[in-house]
Amino acid sequence: MKITILNGNPDPENHAFESYLRRLTESLAASGSQATLLTLGEMDIRYCIGCFGCWVKTPGECFSPDESCQVRRAVLHSDFTLWASPLKMGFPSAVLKKMMDKSIPLIHPYFEVVHNEAHHRPRYDHYPRLGLLMEREADTDEADLAIVSDIFSRTALNMKSRLEFALTTDQPVEVVARAILSVENAGKRTGISFQRHLTATTGQRIAPPGWLTVFNGSPRGRKGNTPIMLDQFVQGFCASGEARSVDTYHLNHLNDMERHAQAFGDAECVLLGFPLYTDAMPGIVKDFIERLEPYRGRAGAPPIGFLVQSGFPESAHSRHIERYLEKLAHRLGSPYLGTMVKGGGEGVRMMPDKMNRKLFDALQGLGRAFGETGFFDPALLRTLAGRERYPAYLAPVFKIFVRLPVASFYWDMLLKQNGAYEQRFARPYEI
Repeated sequence: MKITILNGNPDPENHAFESYLRRLTESLAASGSQATLLTLGEMDIRYCIGCFGCWVKTPGECFSPDESCQVRRAVLHSDFTLWASPLKMGFPSAVLKKMMDKSIPLIHPYFEVVHNEAHHRPRYDHYPRLGLLMEREADTDEADLAIVSDIFSRTALNMKSRLEFALTTDQPVEVVARAILSVENAGKRTGISFQRHLTATTGQRIAPPGWLTVFNGSPRGRKGNTPIMLDQFVQGFCASGEARSVDTYHLNHLNDMERHAQAFGDAECVLLGFPLYTDAMPGIVKDFIERLEPYRGRAGAPPIGFLVQSGFPESAHSRHIERYLEKLAHRLGSPYLGTMVKGGGEGVRMMPDKMNRKLFDALQGLGRAFGETGFFDPALLRTLAGRERYPAYLAPVFKIFVRLPVASFYWDMLLKQNGAYEQRFARPYEI
């Protein structure tokens, strides 16, 4: 059995976690398995910049090559891959998240229907089964573990696999080793279950702020869809009264991360927006969140609200990370304002304003109402979110639609523009 362990430990001084993984690797090797431990923090792996080059320029391979190519190859050639990381601010580390974001070359941009939802099509015939190993923080509770487990289960589903277990380093090494080795004879086991029908969260009402600090978490920076949506909310907010000011920070400016964290600490009220990346936040956003740890629980923490947009047509894909964001606000000691969720957002930046009018009106309406009432209006949030999920009876129609040329038009257009259309089904890591 070939096993790949992705060590997402961000702190080489965390000797307990490093020792645990070494002993786990030795235990697996002693059983006769081929176990490879990859320490991500020691590798040249850059943040995904959202260019989609791996889908439309060099299909199946990252357009900006780094050592993530070695990780992708090892993962695809394994029978089992273990995601391993200490929890940092209630979620696995930015080091691990960065590599997970760089895994999307292993799947297609094209959609298929799985469990009556849109998911990406597989690029390969084989994918490893997956496990998750976490090291608790001092304040980790069962809700934290359940939230992370659910998110990683959805990621496994999108990566054409399943999450077999989610364990912590509280368990003896032998328990984790047995869980991995038992997968080989798992038969048709479906992996651990996760909540599939989450509803929107509800935020608190605050005194309407006069000053809003906005963090754009798009890896594309100013060129993404997220800043367009944030700007529409800001327009509505500024129209709600005369004494309104807004500061905006772009988290893709990695050298300014400490300044960004300081801006959070100084803020009256915060709005953080980002695109959904492998069913959670992009790696750069996780990096930012980890830098907020010194502000955790500090008196007078600013209220915080969120915007999560994705390319999936249904808003249900973002509801699990919404649960994490609600818990993050509580962890920071910040009043939670709520989360604006929008599906089908990938094409916004390419369409003329008149085609985005309905979306822009909804976002401006939310911003104006927030400026007037200090509240994310639930009715307006539902309007923005649109269809939560497609009813089961439409699944056969949806399955036919995603196979039609019109459903692939956007990606095929980009592939043809880049002269890569004939290579769209490339499998550079073919076993």
